[in-house]
Amino acid sequence: MKNNLKEKLNQQIVRGQERNPYREEFDKNEADANWRMSISNAIAGVALLTVWILYLTHVFELHVTTFRFVVWILPILTAILFSPLCYLKSKALEKPGYKYFLVFSLLTVIAAINILIPKHGVLGWPIPLILACHFYNPRLCKIVFGVTLAAMFVCLYGGMFNGEYDPYLVSDGLYNGQVMYPYVNGEYVYPESMEERHAVLTRLLQLGENRYLKVLVFYYLPRATFLTIIFVITNSLNKRTSRLLTREIEISNEQGRTTAELEVAKDIQYATLPPVIEASADLEIIGELKAAKEVGGDFYDYFDLDDDHTVILIGDVSGKGVPAAMFMMRTITCLRNFARLGKSPSQILKEANDALMRGNENQMFVTCFLAILNKRNGEVSFANAGHNPPVVGYEHHYRYLPCKSGFLLGSFPNPPIVDEKTVLQPGESFTIYTDGLTEARNAGGDFFGAERLLSAFNKKEYTCLVELHHGIRDEIAAFVKDAPQSDDMAFVTIKYHGDRYSYEERLFDGKIDQIPQMLDFIKSFCEKRSFKPDFNANLLVVGDELFSNIVKYGYQNQGGEIFIRLLYNEDKKEFALTVVDKAPRFNPLDVEPQVIEGEAKDQKIGGLGILIVKNIMTDTTYDRVNKKNILVLRKRF
Repeated sequence: MKNNLKEKLNQQIVRGQERNPYREEFDKNEADANWRMSISNAIAGVALLTVWILYLTHVFELHVTTFRFVVWILPILTAILFSPLCYLKSKALEKPGYKYFLVFSLLTVIAAINILIPKHGVLGWPIPLILACHFYNPRLCKIVFGVTLAAMFVCLYGGMFNGEYDPYLVSDGLYNGQVMYPYVNGEYVYPESMEERHAVLTRLLQLGENRYLKVLVFYYLPRATFLTIIFVITNSLNKRTSRLLTREIEISNEQGRTTAELEVAKDIQYATLPPVIEASADLEIIGELKAAKEVGGDFYDYFDLDDDHTVILIGDVSGKGVPAAMFMMRTITCLRNFARLGKSPSQILKEANDALMRGNENQMFVTCFLAILNKRNGEVSFANAGHNPPVVGYEHHYRYLPCKSGFLLGSFPNPPIVDEKTVLQPGESFTIYTDGLTEARNAGGDFFGAERLLSAFNKKEYTCLVELHHGIRDEIAAFVKDAPQSDDMAFVTIKYHGDRYSYEERLFDGKIDQIPQMLDFIKSFCEKRSFKPDFNANLLVVGDELFSNIVKYGYQNQGGEIFIRLLYNEDKKEFALTVVDKAPRFNPLDVEPQVIEGEAKDQKIGGLGILIVKNIMTDTTYDRVNKKNILVLRKRF
């Protein structure tokens, strides 16, 4: 029997949820309404307390009998109005029945005041009704309206016999020239007690004056009509508010679904990008995309055509958001496919233009810059389709590379795009970017501009490609400050090394048991370069420390990819250790170092390795790019 009742109750709950799929949101709204209703009651309590003080100080005059009732009843009523404040930080606000306590406690106070002070209390009847219609559902408003009409009827007649004397309720003063109540020592004696007032009303009835009927017709019915008008108006507003709330919830749910879908689209878009940082014996590449919305139309790409040639490209689709992102995906697919056919940069762009024009009913277009680097001799063949000129140079000698502007893709057949060439010297870098960098605006509406961008490149001597990339981004961020991002931003830099570098790289699983393999990898690289034994030993401690910190604090021992690259510049005698992981934002060097005491073998995790990094490495650079942590440690011998 008990199980059957429980099952029926559960079925009713399920049916209720089906009837109102927004129950949870309505409950949240009701909890907020309870909070605000509690504050409203407290404000009414302050007003009532003020009235009590005015009566207490005889600013408002009452007969002594009524005064005795008022001075001790009003504080009790005030306490009732203040009592909900005790529950503001409790779960009571979320209980379905709490609204009834709030509304009817206020209604009870109004009713009591109308009995005690009918002259002034009549003004309070609309307050519970208006507040209920403002904060709660139409069903509760109807209940409050019915109870208010009934309470007002009872309290109106109750006020005739109790509380403050009102001659308009009890007597007309004179009737047919006769005084209606005792006249003693030249003064009217107001009937205060219930018996005295009943006697006056009875005498009036005998004289043909029915005060009970007149109170109903001239007092109650006009006030009831007034309350009805208020109810009709406020209840219609209440229903409109309820519909708006339902619509708002529907829109919010739809926006939530859209946001989730856009997040998936963003992940797909970023997944199409190449690795954030890439390196070989001949070159290094780093790129970044930052969309102004969840998804955007800017893109970049780089990939090897063969052992000797690397393609690097960037583009900017007209517009923003999902349409631009979809056109971007189409563009980058075309460019990749045509580039692998062995065509020149201009031919690749023209072929892509023809493909993009087909089915382009929305008349979208894209600017693009594509270059092919010959890693053997540093020769760069490139073509420009309406894009910004690249920045080329090294160590305070960066410049804009003169090139023909060409014409954007997707709008016109046979665009005037031509092949051009330049040669990179070992150590020079080649940066291509979208106009989101130069057109970044600050709060005053000023653009970052081409001059500031070039000044950022030449501001100082950057020790590595990651530092150069980070420095440019910081200059833009310092200029823009808190102004919202107005356009997508993407830029990618390729640094040509020639044959001066040797490197090795490997991908490890982010688990503690992978540490021995990682240490063997570092040890093998160092032995081949004949580094000093003390540097080799310190480097192993550093690698152990960094790997452990990423596993424990970055991935929380849950595992993940850790990419390690070891690179050595034989000409400059410079060593670089690059560590890339996909953990949440985390710099493994931020782990608090421990004070060194005793032997090295006795040091705790987070101690010796971190201190060695700070003592033996020439510089360290940490960056967070495209949801990846990038740490570069460099040592100049």
